[in-house]
Amino acid sequence: MTVSEIIQSYCVKVNGGSGVLVNAMTLEYSYVLTAAHVLDGINVHKVFDYQGNPVEVLEVLRHSEPFVLETLSNDYAILKVSFQAHVTQKVFTAEELPHRADLTLVGYPKLERTSQTPIKFYGGHMTNVNDDLIFFTIDGIPSKSEIEGMSGGGTYFHQDGLVFLTGVEFRMDASEEDQQFGRVQCHSLSKYHEIIKIHKCAPMIPAHLECFSRVREKIFAFNVIDPDNIRHLKIALENFTNSLIDNGIPPPYKILEQYGSQLLVDPLKSDELNSLELWEAYLEFLVICALMDNSGKTDDVYIEGLGRKRRLMYTSSSDNWIRRLEEFLKTARRLLDENGTLIIASPDAAARTLPPDFQLKKVIGNIALVPNQGPLAPIDEAESLIYSSFNLSHLQGLRKTCVVDIEDEYQVVATAREQLQLLKDKLNEIIK
Repeated sequence: MTVSEIIQSYCVKVNGGSGVLVNAMTLEYSYVLTAAHVLDGINVHKVFDYQGNPVEVLEVLRHSEPFVLETLSNDYAILKVSFQAHVTQKVFTAEELPHRADLTLVGYPKLERTSQTPIKFYGGHMTNVNDDLIFFTIDGIPSKSEIEGMSGGGTYFHQDGLVFLTGVEFRMDASEEDQQFGRVQCHSLSKYHEIIKIHKCAPMIPAHLECFSRVREKIFAFNVIDPDNIRHLKIALENFTNSLIDNGIPPPYKILEQYGSQLLVDPLKSDELNSLELWEAYLEFLVICALMDNSGKTDDVYIEGLGRKRRLMYTSSSDNWIRRLEEFLKTARRLLDENGTLIIASPDAAARTLPPDFQLKKVIGNIALVPNQGPLAPIDEAESLIYSSFNLSHLQGLRKTCVVDIEDEYQVVATAREQLQLLKDKLNEIIK
């Protein structure tokens, strides 16, 4: 499907207006974002997808502050609908839109509903963003009658050949009808997040949290001199990853529900939980674990079994990870059994695979003191042994040490199976 066809597949007709389908962190339902006035005065709401098929409405979710038709105050609402498996919306924060960003409005204009092409695309640019409102100037300066019926339609931002849902249109940008040409107002997605929070429903889900198949493209990014040296390894890892996904890796949002801030080096930076980089790292971590355990399945049972054995923690900071060695050792002590492995993932491309021995001994000496015995207390030997048993490593460092620095060794090994075995052997030398 083309980008336009994908966007069109998320467009729905809601009563006399429009709406846009988005993902929820559940397989029980999806959401239709729309304008509240599209639902006003109607008891039974009729929703149809882009192919004209009816979509079952399960519940109407409104903001706690009432919608006022005369002023279009709080003109946003959500329909909880039956689960729509095809939806993989990418979203973009309105406040981060660049000046005069290219935008596209998609919906069902009233004048076109009986035509062969009832869904219309209007291009233009963002004029400004203010108080969670996006002001959008449409190319061609269409009149109100041409736009009518598109209320509730999705507004998309274009960047690097991709489109991201960033708002929902709800009115022309003028009070007087004779001035209503070419400019519209759109609510940013933050308003819809508020509604979901008020009703304690599943959050809207970024596409990459829906399934690990959405994040597999960038894993195992080995920055080697000659990619041909590891070509068979890459193919083997891709095939192994695909088989694990096909055999039932839980979706990222399920793992997020289970572990939450335990996935983060900095738990207070909760926005990192939705980052694409975290979930790329987590998928690579799971594939590494499955390879080391010679497991063909990484389902709920397998991941639960990993909990006290191996963990991955992510940070968006590119600082040298070994600066926080004491913190990581204490985290390992809290989360892992003896001999457990903690792998850090961060953007530090030059990260060392392992902390130096002398640094480990120094840090362990500082933290393995007999409690309540003062600052000069003797070292608790039992605690020291437990701390010394942990394996700490860095994901980027593992790639470098186990593949990049020895790419010539992979060239000597002929088959994909042998290259995969070589990787496993190298990993076993570092982590358990």
